Amino acid sequence: MIKLVGALLVISSSTMLGFYFSNELKTRIHNLKELKKLLILLRGDIEFANTPLPEAVQTLSKRHDGTFKEFLENISKQLMELKGETFASIWKQGVKEDLLHTSLAKEDYVLLDQLGESIGYLDKSMQINTLDLYLEQIDGTINELSKGVKERTHLYNSLGIMGGIFITIILL
Repeated sequence: MIKLVGALLVISSSTMLGFYFSNELKTRIHNLKELKKLLILLRGDIEFANTPLPEAVQTLSKRHDGTFKEFLENISKQLMELKGETFASIWKQGVKEDLLHTSLAKEDYVLLDQLGESIGYLDKSMQINTLDLYLEQIDGTINELSKGVKERTHLYNSLGIMGGIFITIILL
C-alpha cells in the first residue's frame, strides 16, 4: 500500500512539474507581449508627445496595471527623486529586483539591461531607434517561441507524465 501511495506521489509530482514548465513557457510569451505593448506606449509618448523619458515612464506607470506595474512605479519614483543616479543604473536595479516574479528568461533580462543602458542618455531620435530595435528583437523572440509553443507544451506535459512513470518503475 505504501509503495502504491509513493508511486502515485512520484507520478503526480512529475506530472505537475511538466505542467509547470509548459505554463511557464506560455507565461513568458504573455510577459513578452505585455512588455512589447509597454514599450510601444513609451515610444509613442517620447515621439509624439515629446515627453522626456522620466515623465514618460511615470505616465506609463500610472496607466499600466499588469505584471510590470511595480517595476515601472519603482523606476519612476527613483527618477523623480533626483539622487544623481543614471537612468541605466536605476533601470538595471529595477530589472534585478522587480522582475524576478516574471517568467522572463535570462536572455530577456540581458536584453532589458542593454535597453536601459542605451536608452537613458540618448536624444529623442536615438531613443526611438533604440526602442524600435528592441521591439524588433522582442517580436523575433515572440515569433520563435510561438511557432513551437503547442509542440513544446505537449512535450513538457508528456515528459512529466512519462518521467514519473519511469521513475516509479525504477523504484519498484
